[in-house]
Amino acid sequence: MSRFRVFKAVSYILAVAAGVAAFWAVWKAFVEKDIGFVNVFAGSAAVITAVISAFVAMHSAELTEERLKPYPYPYIDTISRYELAQLRIKNVGGTAAHNVYLEWAGASIPKITLPSNDKPLLASGKDNAIAVLLPYDSISQALGPLGDIVKQAKAEGSEWKGYVNFKDSRGQEHRIPFLIDITNLRFGLLYDTEEPRTMYELQKLPEQICKLTKAVKDLKGK
Repeated sequence: MSRFRVFKAVSYILAVAAGVAAFWAVWKAFVEKDIGFVNVFAGSAAVITAVISAFVAMHSAELTEERLKPYPYPYIDTISRYELAQLRIKNVGGTAAHNVYLEWAGASIPKITLPSNDKPLLASGKDNAIAVLLPYDSISQALGPLGDIVKQAKAEGSEWKGYVNFKDSRGQEHRIPFLIDITNLRFGLLYDTEEPRTMYELQKLPEQICKLTKAVKDLKGK
C-alpha cells in the first residue's frame, strides 16, 4: 500500500474518531451535565489537534522531498535537430542526479547509424555513467538520420526498455524502470509543427545571400 493511501486511511479514521468524540462531549455536557468530563476532553482535544497537525506537516514534508528527488529519464528526441534522431536523457527532478547510467533490458536497443559508430551508446553501462545531471538539464547523443531510427522501430517493435541507475545528493542509490515508447516513430507524425524544417531552411539564407551578392558584383563588372 502506498504512503498516500495510508495517509488517506489514517485521515479518515482520525476524522471519524474526532466526530464521535465531539458528539460524546456534547452529550456529556448538555445531557448528563458532566462539566468535569468536558474540561478533561478540552485538554485532550488540544493534544489530539496537535498530533493531527504534526502528522499533516510530516506528510507535507514527505511530498516536498518526493518532488525534489532527481528523476533522470531517457527518450528519443526527433524534433531538436532536423532529420536527426538523438538519444536524450533529461533530469526532470528537483535536484541533481549523479553517476547516471542505463541498463537496457532485452536485445532491442537504439542503434547508432552514423559513420563513426564505434562509440558506446550514451550512458550505457556503469563504465559510461554521466557524472552529474542538473535539475531540468539534459544530455544527448546523435543516433543517425531519422529515417534509420524509423526503420529500426518498424522492424523491432513498439518499445525499448530497461533501468536508470543513479545516486541522489545524499549518495543514496536508485534504480527505476524506464520505457521508451517508439510507436510514434512507426505510425505517428515525426514533427508536430513545421518549425524544425523552417529553421533548417533559414540556415541556408546566408549562403544564398552571398551567392546573390557575388552575382550582382559580377554583373556590375561586365
